Amino acid sequence: MAAEFEFGDYILVQDGRTLEVFHQGLSESRRYHVAFLGVDVQPHGDWFKVHLGARRGDDQVIGGVRLKMDGEQFARFRDFIALAIAARDGVSTLGPDSAVPARRPH
Repeated sequence: MAAEFEFGDYILVQDGRTLEVFHQGLSESRRYHVAFLGVDVQPHGDWFKVHLGARRGDDQVIGGVRLKMDGEQFARFRDFIALAIAARDGVSTLGPDSAVPARRPH
């Protein structure tokens, strides 16, 4: 069963091992197999900067989309993206390590 996350003009759909990003103003979508999915989260004051795209190495995300979320939106996003990360990493979404932690600034 697919899970969806709506955010502004975006709808993210995680279906099995595929994450697809739709934008209301575009006729095309971006599609990522979870094996190649990168997610970077940077806290920015009361906001979170989220970058979804292709993973390069262990700590780089290229291409994709950048979203800025408040704490409530990010909490919903974390629950949603945990499904894709679990599918990518082959782990259960029920454990304490299943959610995406906010990375601390360097």
